[in-house]
Amino acid sequence: MTRRILVTGDLLRPQDKAFKPSQNGNIQWFHRLVRRPLAAASGLPVQALLWDEPDLPPPGGDVQGFDTPGFYAAAGAVPDVQGWVGLFDAPDLPRDALAMMAAPFAGVAAVVGFELTELQKRLFTWLGLPWIDVNIHPYRFGPDVLFAIQTDHPEILARLLPHHAEDHVFEPWADLLAATAVKMPPRQPITASHLLVGQTQVDRALIRDGRLRDLSHFAAQLHAAIGPEGPVLYKPHPYNADGFGLHQVGLRLSRVQETRENVYVLLAQDRLRSVVGVSSSVVAEARFFGKEGIFLGTPPMRIAPRRADLAPGRHASVVDAWLSADFWRDLLAPVLPVTAADYRRPVLPPNALRTSLRQFWGWDEIFFQLPWDLAQGRAQARG
Repeated sequence: MTRRILVTGDLLRPQDKAFKPSQNGNIQWFHRLVRRPLAAASGLPVQALLWDEPDLPPPGGDVQGFDTPGFYAAAGAVPDVQGWVGLFDAPDLPRDALAMMAAPFAGVAAVVGFELTELQKRLFTWLGLPWIDVNIHPYRFGPDVLFAIQTDHPEILARLLPHHAEDHVFEPWADLLAATAVKMPPRQPITASHLLVGQTQVDRALIRDGRLRDLSHFAAQLHAAIGPEGPVLYKPHPYNADGFGLHQVGLRLSRVQETRENVYVLLAQDRLRSVVGVSSSVVAEARFFGKEGIFLGTPPMRIAPRRADLAPGRHASVVDAWLSADFWRDLLAPVLPVTAADYRRPVLPPNALRTSLRQFWGWDEIFFQLPWDLAQGRAQARG
């Protein structure tokens, strides 16, 4: 079988209300972003592996299919979201399911994944297959979204080091956003010291030990974080308005002030001292705005603040180096022959990935809308 690089992602995640692939579009999106520099760096074919669907092209081209329903059956998993949750970080698999998941990677030189499951990463490590996992970074307040990259290979990790952006890169971005928020004051005065943030009900960052977590699983930690008295500002996730377990933590309703304010406008308010959440990226962003970020659960990624802190299990912050073939030459050189460096550094315009993904995470409300129009409207709303 021809050696190749395989680009894939979470092959197992179904849609919330139907057993159909939810991540094929994301995997294809990422494959099209990186296939050219990966091929230039390695001289190898770069294929995508997706949950097999009837409209996929025939095997043998740039796209390959994986029999996800057959895998669920072999693993003894229920074919729905709860089955996916149980598989996401499963410590082991039945032999037939293990063989089935390993089969597409025969002859693969390296895997470059987009938001892989813990199960997949564990399998690749067991197979001795080098993997590089690329994720949407939790810091989303800059000129564009960026990538958080993880690997279990010590030599690849060492090659990531010079490409890792330290905290000082992000600080001016946060300062610009905080300054812009001065022109967009909140509709209602902020009286609380603590901001509590909700999340969607189904989120890979909420999975621990085969279960989805919400605020109700962290009642003691929540009360310790916000103290016994005083108001608490609660911002629900735009896609989950039902409280995210907030009403099961024993918090007096009189203390809770719900807000629909833009989260970055909130982060810029001096009155707020802390941001509390289960595993929300907003908690990770909080410190760049001078707030204490308190995770009740596990952070979605462990970002190294400095290059010296980059270690196994942590994620490197890669702003735009991934666009170049030289970046992939650096990372892949320890595990396969690479081509000669070309010293080209492509640059995308601001917001290129946000716009391509059609995901803005609240940033667009501040910078895409006219700030003076919003400010005027807010002033009128305050009377």
